[in-house]
Amino acid sequence: MAKRWQYLAGAALVAMASPVVAQDAATTARIEAMQAQIDALQKQLEELKTLTAAQASASPATPPVATAAAPPAPAPKPATPPVQVAWKGAPEFTAEGGWRFKPRGRMQFDAASVGNPNGNIPTANLGFNSRSRRILFGFEGDVPGGIKWRAEFDFAQGGVGYEDVMFQYAPKGSPVSAQFGYFYPFQGLETMSSSGATTFIERAQMTDAFVHSRRIGAAVGYVQGDLRFNAGLFNDSINANFDNDDWMFGSRLVWSPEALGGRIHLGATYQHREFQSNALNFQYRARPFVQTTDVRFTDTGLVAARGDDIYGIEAAGIFGPLHVASEAQWVKTDTIANPATLTGIESVAGGTAFAGNADFFSWYAEAGWWLTGETRGYRDGSWQRTSVKKGFDKGGWGAVGVNLRYDYLDLRDRVATGTPATSFAAPNFVNGGTQTGYLASLIWQPIDYVRFMAQYTRAEIEGGPRAAVVVPGSTAPIPDRDYGVDIFAVRAQFEF
Repeated sequence: MAKRWQYLAGAALVAMASPVVAQDAATTARIEAMQAQIDALQKQLEELKTLTAAQASASPATPPVATAAAPPAPAPKPATPPVQVAWKGAPEFTAEGGWRFKPRGRMQFDAASVGNPNGNIPTANLGFNSRSRRILFGFEGDVPGGIKWRAEFDFAQGGVGYEDVMFQYAPKGSPVSAQFGYFYPFQGLETMSSSGATTFIERAQMTDAFVHSRRIGAAVGYVQGDLRFNAGLFNDSINANFDNDDWMFGSRLVWSPEALGGRIHLGATYQHREFQSNALNFQYRARPFVQTTDVRFTDTGLVAARGDDIYGIEAAGIFGPLHVASEAQWVKTDTIANPATLTGIESVAGGTAFAGNADFFSWYAEAGWWLTGETRGYRDGSWQRTSVKKGFDKGGWGAVGVNLRYDYLDLRDRVATGTPATSFAAPNFVNGGTQTGYLASLIWQPIDYVRFMAQYTRAEIEGGPRAAVVVPGSTAPIPDRDYGVDIFAVRAQFEF
């Protein structure tokens, strides 16, 4: 019986436990189903976030809320352009606005032998000599407003001299200009050309004889096409004394059109000079085509005079490698016949008083040919540096040119009318002599800025202050005695 109750009790416990176990299994199944749904929802949420982020990056930004417009920021200030540098024998600096600056210079070293006619002139200043003819250094440039300037100084012979020291107002587009300072007062083609561009070692002897030199002054210019005109008033040298009341008017007219297959140059000049009132005199003389000697075979000595007038004409032509040129000048003096009539500050004439006004004359003609085909440089009414076609810097031998010149100077004049033709003494006759030069030169330019020159000159002199010494045994009047001199000269030149 007891065992049966034990069986019944065990059966009852099993019966009671079975629903609980069944109930726990169902609950577990439901929980697992719910977890699966949660995981699915979580996955869908993550996919939705990813899709939303992609759409947000692809869509345009939300426009900002409109506000009051801020003032525009000022435009940035343009940067100052750099200085431009070009090379033209020396550095040339340019900048925006019209600025330009360039150093410039020239070195000329001469050697020459000047014959002593018949060996009769007792001086050591003839024969061989060498000289630094010019050692120039300076600067030139432009400044805004149409201003050009130049300043050059000469350090040859152990001193300091002045070349061009001036500035010019030349407004762009205007035919009119003005210049001020120390410069040549428009005295002819060769005088107005650079000494570095001449075809012979020295300019024509009229430049030396008639004392064409720089002066302090002011001038105006007019350029219209091929026509140019310059005129100005000038005082004296840049380093003159305070009692410097002499003055000069200078003018020049040039027409230089392209014609006849090249370019022609026609010009005329006029100068009027008034001499210093406390030294009313002037001296006309010329060296023998070189400046390695101070001996002059033609020389009037000091002439008592108030002033003079100089008239000049000039002509030239450039046709490929050929050039021709010629100039002539006449000087008419205002002499003082009787210094005793002078009063006050004009009481000193300081020279020979001649009975009348003396007239002097000089002219030259030349022709030249560049054997290597260059064309002689020319611009603005003056000779310029010749550009070498194939120089050393381009594998060539440079430019070679030959030139011939006839150069005549007459410083003799019979100033008193009605006097015998045999009268050759002052005050009736000015015996400054005549000098005729027959010149030949050879030029070699290895590059644009280097030049070597060789020159031979035969000078024929008639009369003058040395004729009596050179030809002492002649029975001819002193102004008619003639003799000759041979001159050999060379030059080495560099410029930039």
